[in-house]
Amino acid sequence: MSIYLIALSLLMGAIISIYLPMITQTARILGSGPMANVPFFAVALISSVIIAIASGSRMEQFRGIGTLPLWLLTAGVMSAGMIIGSSFLIPRIGIGAFFVLLVSGQVLAGLVFGYFGLFGVPASDLTIGKVLGAVLVIGGVYLVTFR
Repeated sequence: MSIYLIALSLLMGAIISIYLPMITQTARILGSGPMANVPFFAVALISSVIIAIASGSRMEQFRGIGTLPLWLLTAGVMSAGMIIGSSFLIPRIGIGAFFVLLVSGQVLAGLVFGYFGLFGVPASDLTIGKVLGAVLVIGGVYLVTFR
C-alpha cells in the first residue's frame, strides 16, 4: 500500500472528524437532527454533480443512475442515519467515545465483510494478525469509553 493512499485515507478520517461535529452543530442550531440533513445533502448533491461533470462524466452516465439496483440506493438512507445518529450521539457520549466506537464498528464489520466477500469487496483470509488487531481495537474502546 502506498504512502499516498495511506495519507489520503488518514485525511478522509480527519474530514469525518470535522464534518460530523459540524452536522451536530447544524442540528443544534436548527433544533432537529433530521433537519440537519437537509442543507447537508442539498450541498452534497450540488457538489457531487459539479465534481462529476468536472471529472468528465457524460449524460449517459447520469442516465445510468436510473439503472442502479434499489438495494444500492439504501446507502443514501444509511448516510442519513449516520448523520442523524451522530448528531444524537456526539452531545451525549462525547466525540472521543463516538469516534472510537465508530471506527471499531468499521474494523469489525470490515473483517466480516472482507472474510465473506460481501458487498463486492474481495474476500480475504481472517489471519491471527487481523484478529489481534480487532482485539486491540476493542481494548482501545474500553480504555476510551470506560476509562
